[in-house]
Amino acid sequence: MRTIPESSLLRRGLAIFVGFCLFNALFVLFVGCGPTETTDSSQETPVSAPTPSPMIAEVDEDWYKAETCRECHPAEYDDWMGSHHQLAHRRMDPARDLEAFSQGEFVDQAGREYSVEATDEAFALIESGTGLPSAVDSVIGETPIRQYLVPFPGGRFQIQGMTWDPHKKQWFNVFGDEERDPGDWGHWSQQGMNWNSNCAWCHMTDFKKNYDIHTHEYSSSWKIEAISCIQCHSDMKSHVAAARAGDYTERANPPNIELAMDNCASCHARREELTANGFHAGESFNDHFRLVLPDLPNAYFVDGKANEENYAYASLKLSKMGHKGVSCLDCHNPHSHQTILPIEDNSLCMRCHSTGLNEATIIDPVAHSHHPLDSAGNQCVSCHMPKRLYMQRDARRDHGFTIPDPQLTIDHGVPNACTDCHADRPVEWARDTVERWYPNSERIGALRDRAGVLAQYYSGEAESADDVHRLLESEENVYWRSTYLRILSAMAPGTPESLAAALKSTRSESPVERESAYRIMANRNDRLADLQRALYDPSRLVRNQAADTLSTMFNPSQTAFQEWQEYAEANADRPAGALRRAELAIQQQDFALAKQLAEQAAGFDRNNAHLLYDIAIMFARMGDVDGALAKIESAKLLDLSLGLLWFGEGLLYAEKGDTRRSIEAMETAVSKDPDQERWWYNLGVAYMQVGETEKAKTALGRAIELNPGQTQYQQVLDSLP
Repeated sequence: MRTIPESSLLRRGLAIFVGFCLFNALFVLFVGCGPTETTDSSQETPVSAPTPSPMIAEVDEDWYKAETCRECHPAEYDDWMGSHHQLAHRRMDPARDLEAFSQGEFVDQAGREYSVEATDEAFALIESGTGLPSAVDSVIGETPIRQYLVPFPGGRFQIQGMTWDPHKKQWFNVFGDEERDPGDWGHWSQQGMNWNSNCAWCHMTDFKKNYDIHTHEYSSSWKIEAISCIQCHSDMKSHVAAARAGDYTERANPPNIELAMDNCASCHARREELTANGFHAGESFNDHFRLVLPDLPNAYFVDGKANEENYAYASLKLSKMGHKGVSCLDCHNPHSHQTILPIEDNSLCMRCHSTGLNEATIIDPVAHSHHPLDSAGNQCVSCHMPKRLYMQRDARRDHGFTIPDPQLTIDHGVPNACTDCHADRPVEWARDTVERWYPNSERIGALRDRAGVLAQYYSGEAESADDVHRLLESEENVYWRSTYLRILSAMAPGTPESLAAALKSTRSESPVERESAYRIMANRNDRLADLQRALYDPSRLVRNQAADTLSTMFNPSQTAFQEWQEYAEANADRPAGALRRAELAIQQQDFALAKQLAEQAAGFDRNNAHLLYDIAIMFARMGDVDGALAKIESAKLLDLSLGLLWFGEGLLYAEKGDTRRSIEAMETAVSKDPDQERWWYNLGVAYMQVGETEKAKTALGRAIELNPGQTQYQQVLDSLP
């Protein structure tokens, strides 16, 4: 049997890759919604700790443990035991894992060969022919799938793509038959599948990533493996002390449900972190995270259903139910994560839809669904919370509560619940049936209208912002309003209408809407004063957007810029974050750090030619034109079709004063992508410099054809004899 390094087998823990974070315990039942007390570093578990619970309990020093909470809250503890939270991460256990690791040799969907080995103390998952590490340290998740953690150098832990299905008793690859190269961001051994950065915070209690931008290593720590009480309940140390001293008094006011929702959202949302794992229960989501919304193409379908792994929070907030105030706690037990009432007989949904609670419409399920009482088609969730398969075998219900509309399947390829069930019928049959049951539905018409606008934007075919403005003006939900503002910031930030919309939305009570409005300001040259005022916004989310836009004016004594630097360094283990921090290093004339971070960014995604182009331009800005040209050559080895590389090379040779080689490169660039107006303009100017007037006229004429509104092109052409 292959020898497995024992030192790596008892050191870490983890959770399902990039957030299979089934419902986080939601609100602060114990002592209200204040921020969590700062934890002494001596009470954190370093990654090299030999046991999952490292602290020796002293008097009141066991305050953080679930067993301590059980003393007063046995029912909640029992609900939590066996839940996805409690099993979010655990060490390898022969009783649970020996079956999976006794399968010998097998082949995945793409024909890759694997083998597994196990003893009572060591487990290995070996990918044949790769030489990659194979010792398995921990398992994340319990059902429907289990994934495994493999230690790598530098304090890294990677999630193996090979995954165990405990129901079917099978190994399978979460990437299916995809061919992922070891240099790709998404290969299991690379940064896209790194546990420290992508998974751990939502599967550990009080996790700190602790990435060092100088050493390019992790020294991650945590209090408890998996999701335990103190991850969701604030100020627990003083609460336990008061309870044991007999000084505890129950809260006088009800809990703040919005802050409880923020706690759920910290894991159950697709988001970008603004702080270095700084969120604690009772704090505002928007002071720590930036939420992904449907302005990101492919994240959502055009009807609002989740397409990619967006989890639940944004979908709920975008829904009519979320807008009316329905929260996670209206449906879920926060400790077991199970629903508080059955869904099979519609009891959960009818809690509101038979009473009018939360302004719900009163519904007779049989009359509304047009399906028999005991049929699947009469279940509310079948139509309004359809399942979508993630990670090959993980079927999750959508939380957007959308309306199934087969016409959107015909028009835009959107899945719909009707044909999911009636797979033997054509989609036109389903469309005709829906329109017969719900004739002239205003809500369906409005959803089709929005879907058409989003579809144009996602495909890059939208030529006018008028439709987006129309949707924005009639929209009440701040999350959809924010989506439209973000779209306008990308497609039409310079119009008077967009400016008027942005100025109105900067006065919104919602930090998400204000931040989206300032994205429009960020793409204008005439709103500097607005962005400078936003540096003092009460929400860190808005301050971060302003500081990011104004980063060239970095002031180390200003709070917003200090926060922005923390944001840049917290995300420096991702390509965009590393380059963002490198930009600051360039401003500070620390070229050595800037180059180091740029090289680290390239290493995160070694097969990304666009990334190498960005790094080449960064090298040129530091005065290293030869180093920039070397990056361009490396990028060409990855993608010869990318005209941008030759255009960049042309600019670099122009920087060196070699106009002839600059012209050769730009000629190649426009031959590969002839619709780039700016490239033709730069080529025309280069021809002018060497006296090739006729070629200059041709190139400038082509630039004018592509963008007749750009007066600069015509002025240069008119200057030629």
